[in-house]
Amino acid sequence: MKTKISKHRNNIIFVIISFFIFVSFIISFVWPFIPNNETEEDTSLKLEPKKEKEETTEILVDIKGQINSPGVYKMNNQERVNDVIKKAGGLTNYADTSMINLSQKVKDEMVIIIYSKKEVIEMNKKEPCICPKNNDACIDEKNKIEDISKDKENKKTNNKISINNATKEELMTLDGIGEAKAESILEYRKEKGSFEKVEDIQNVSGIGEALYEKIKNKIII
Repeated sequence: MKTKISKHRNNIIFVIISFFIFVSFIISFVWPFIPNNETEEDTSLKLEPKKEKEETTEILVDIKGQINSPGVYKMNNQERVNDVIKKAGGLTNYADTSMINLSQKVKDEMVIIIYSKKEVIEMNKKEPCICPKNNDACIDEKNKIEDISKDKENKKTNNKISINNATKEELMTLDGIGEAKAESILEYRKEKGSFEKVEDIQNVSGIGEALYEKIKNKIII
């Protein structure tokens, strides 16, 4: 009788162990295939959009002037003017690249002219110096032309003293403004802020109507 009970108990234990082994096997086999929404969502958030690479195409570039091997060269559209110069054997001893944008990307049918030092000197004698239109690598001078015009206007304006920006020494160049009055102007600016109009300088201690009439045409705000 005891033997039967013991055998029956062993069978139950065997069945239980087998069941757990079976369940463990099923879980280990099926688990990797269960989608993890949280993981996928987190991964999608971390993914950065791919940057589209610019297509590289073969182009022809004409380089001439002060270059060791002038001619037409096959390049690609991702290369720069400096790359063309290297491919053409480099610059001659007479070359001056101050008017050339060496970092500019090349393009198909581009013309690059490397000027000599003498040519650059001649171009710089002109005011303003304008790049020849047939040189695609030449630095655009339009902004420089505007800057030169502005400089000329500023020079005319700069003949006058800005009472909002002038230093003590600059203020003292005005007739009737000595060290004490110049310091008073600086102190006024420090306490009251910038002058809103030229006439406001009369609010400074020691500067009356007579002195203002004397300097009004020599100052700006």
